Amino acid sequence: MKDLLEHIDEVIHQKTRLGILSMLAAQEDIEFSELKNRLGLTDGNLSSHIALLEKNGLVRVKKSFVRKKPKTNILISAAGRTALQNYLELLRKIIES
Repeated sequence: MKDLLEHIDEVIHQKTRLGILSMLAAQEDIEFSELKNRLGLTDGNLSSHIALLEKNGLVRVKKSFVRKKPKTNILISAAGRTALQNYLELLRKIIES
């Protein structure tokens, strides 16, 4: 079991980032403000977590304007979806061991 625990992806394992990826896996694309409200986070806190996920290639940030107002959407990348699936499979193996 110890060898399985060593393979846990620390980027995903943190509860806020796991929540972000889980929501994106179900919805694919979520507006920043909706994600912030659903997770109960501040702008700065959510931005920090998204920046780390983006740096690791797990999400993409899409910025646009709607009626001259900025809009930021967060999307899960193919690598993010795969990493989340691998994380969940590792948890299953840990539970079964």
